[in-house]
Amino acid sequence: MPIGDTFVARLGPVTDEPFAAIDDAAEAARPRPGPETPVEELRFVAVDCETTGQSPHRMVELGAVAFTLTGHLMSFETLVHSNDRINPFARRIHGISSETLGGAPPVRPVLERFQRFCRGAVLVEHSADAFDSRLIAATLGESLEADNLDTSRLAAKLFDLRDTIGLERLCVELSIPHRRPHHALADAEATWGCFLELVRRGREPFGWRTLGDLLADGQPPPPRWVDAETGAQRTSDPARRRRGGRRHRRSGASGDAGDPGTT
Repeated sequence: MPIGDTFVARLGPVTDEPFAAIDDAAEAARPRPGPETPVEELRFVAVDCETTGQSPHRMVELGAVAFTLTGHLMSFETLVHSNDRINPFARRIHGISSETLGGAPPVRPVLERFQRFCRGAVLVEHSADAFDSRLIAATLGESLEADNLDTSRLAAKLFDLRDTIGLERLCVELSIPHRRPHHALADAEATWGCFLELVRRGREPFGWRTLGDLLADGQPPPPRWVDAETGAQRTSDPARRRRGGRRHRRSGASGDAGDPGTT
């Protein structure tokens, strides 16, 4: 399939919302926020990837939404060219085939643009092991230099769950619309909506007032990345945190076992 040099969207914006383009000029540098930063002052980026569905995972779609507590800033979506075989099960889940990727851009310029898109923001994903940000960092060969929050961990805190809860189930529990599950932009939009509702419900009972407060309850293990020169895999926390066991329920939520959002 031919390789392109511009974004190829599957869904596009919901309305007339601002949309990022691959040739956008680099945005002004934004400093990484510290743990004492109030939640109201933070810029967030919800992110989701679809992949070939087998090891080593290769990205075939990336979707992201930049937002604050008060509203949407910009969306980001593109298919990503790959010559790797797409696992048939993954293809049935996300609907992306090799033919679908014809004319899509290669992964490097997509992720370099994404680095600018998320500069100075806090990443939000629905993946207890930081699958999406870890894949992005490993593909780039360097850290994204951003803090990361996981909506499944925040949901576990809010609903007293021992197992992870899938994104689709969480959307039902929180009454968040999800227009096309397993489409990267739609999953990022759903993650954005769930995050805002989780923060709204949890701010008072759990004191989520600063970035540090959110990280204490919602931070996944640090993303692993590969050194571009040596090829060695590194992580600042070699002991992976795992969540499992029986579900504990306080307020009507239920948990879905598994690692959501990784296909």
